[in-house]
Amino acid sequence: MKWPLEINVNRQTQFAVLGLGKFGRSVAETLYANGYTVLACDQDENLVREAVNFTTHVVRADASDKNVLDRLGIQAFDVVIIAFSSDFEASCETVLILKELGVRYVIAKANGSRQKFILTSIGTDRVVMPEFEMGEQLAYGLVSNGLMAAVHRSDAYDIIETKVLPEWIGKSLVKLKLRQREGMNILAVIRDGVVLANLSADTQLLQDDELVVLKSRES
Repeated sequence: MKWPLEINVNRQTQFAVLGLGKFGRSVAETLYANGYTVLACDQDENLVREAVNFTTHVVRADASDKNVLDRLGIQAFDVVIIAFSSDFEASCETVLILKELGVRYVIAKANGSRQKFILTSIGTDRVVMPEFEMGEQLAYGLVSNGLMAAVHRSDAYDIIETKVLPEWIGKSLVKLKLRQREGMNILAVIRDGVVLANLSADTQLLQDDELVVLKSRES
């Protein structure tokens, strides 16, 4: 199975967050709280001042300027998250600049499916739509990469992707009791290309859902 994240995140992984609006701040705060090196950059003096408390280093500058990014040594960062609030053109230009400078993994925010298509087509490694995925969720998804690798190495469990069986359609997780009956725990539901990770007992499975499942090898 191919996972959306194609970079091995470990304690040495360094992150840069460009733009400190609500989304960018949430990403930076969560990464920093989990012990990661986080560089942040924004033009707003107030946002930069606040970010001193939840970043390793913060700079007040135009994060879409190639010279600025070059001076910051942005190519030394493993993951760069573009989180500009509303300037989509600047986001696209910055993706191209980062790739030109040799940044390996670029994440960008999109407001709508058309923006997502454009960002993907110009080489963005991962596109996030904040209406579906909050900054905190993105950050935790990045830092949990090591946990997933450990599970893959386990002799007791497998992580698999599976379709919804006909008899599961329209039923809630609490009613299905898949852990008790099948020895499987649903980690996430992929629905219309969106990853749903905050599942509840009342979450119902739909016909076209894809399930990411932790399954015991003994079951």
